[in-house]
Amino acid sequence: MATTIGDLMTTHVVAAFEEAGFKKLAVSLRMNGVSAMPVLDADHRVVGVVSESDLLLGLAAPDLEEAVLPAGEEPGGPVARDLMSTPAVTVTADATPREAAERMRRHRIKRLPVVTGDGRLLGIVSRSDLLRVYFVSDGELRDTVERDVVRGEFGLSEVAVSVDDGVVRLDGTVPVRSVVPRLVRSVRRVEGVVRVHDRLAYGTDDLAPLRRVR
Repeated sequence: MATTIGDLMTTHVVAAFEEAGFKKLAVSLRMNGVSAMPVLDADHRVVGVVSESDLLLGLAAPDLEEAVLPAGEEPGGPVARDLMSTPAVTVTADATPREAAERMRRHRIKRLPVVTGDGRLLGIVSRSDLLRVYFVSDGELRDTVERDVVRGEFGLSEVAVSVDDGVVRLDGTVPVRSVVPRLVRSVRRVEGVVRVHDRLAYGTDDLAPLRRVR
């Protein structure tokens, strides 16, 4: 069964509500040893993320006019709603590790809040959590690729599989050339595969352009 983000996420999450003040946010990040945390509305939906960078921006000295309160106004500091980055970049529990990794790469972030379909917080997944899918031995990986892909999905009996440090090598012969790229893509999708090298031959070149007969 394929691993999903729901299998990898941490369910003990440091989070803050929109009304949390600056000092409370700073202390929470420091005490819990995290650099960012999701911000929730009253229904526990993720509405943003507040990070150390967001808080540092909040420390910038305001203009003198902005520092003077109007008569009768109560003093107050910024809250999470004012400081957070929004919209939050999130992922659902049924997403694949590859999908989550691509989202982290695209947005240049280290962790993703995991949410339900309507945005309620379930957990959080970090880059180190995603790397857990690679904690599989080469022997187990070889058996999976051979059983589920080479023999199972493609029904190939003349292809040998070897694995070294997560890198899969395919040797042998396939019936037609068009099978090669499809086989390589399927093997690459197996959890734990780092790279695929193929040294496959083929019986018929079904990708060669047809010659016109004059």
